[in-house]
Amino acid sequence: MSFLGLMRLLYHSYLRNTSIGVTGALIFENNRFGQVIEGPRTQIEDLWEKIQKDTRHKNIRLIESKPIEHRSFNKWTMIFQDSEEVAKKLPEVAVAVAVEDVNFPTGHPLLIALRNDS
Repeated sequence: MSFLGLMRLLYHSYLRNTSIGVTGALIFENNRFGQVIEGPRTQIEDLWEKIQKDTRHKNIRLIESKPIEHRSFNKWTMIFQDSEEVAKKLPEVAVAVAVEDVNFPTGHPLLIALRNDS
C-alpha cells in the first residue's frame, strides 16, 4: 500500500469510527494490517460484518473477541513504523497517529499474529 493510500485509510477510518463511538487501533506491520476495535457490541458486530464483506480485505481472521471493562484506546489511532515522523510532517493527521500516548503491549495476540504469520 502506498503512503498516500495509508493516510487516506487512516483519515476515513478515523472519521467513520469516531462517528459511531468506536475506538481502537489500526496496526500496519510487515505489510499487513491488524485491528483492535472497541465500543458498543452492536457497532462492533456491524463493523466486523462490513470488514468481512469488503472485497479489498484478504485473509481476514478474528483473533479474539471478548467484553472489556475499560477501553485500551480512548481515541481512534493507527500504529505503524515511523508514525512519529509522519505526525511531524503531516500535523493534520497527528490526532489519529499513535505517537506518545499509546502503550500497545508487545505481547498482545494481534502483534504476535502480525509478526509470526506468513
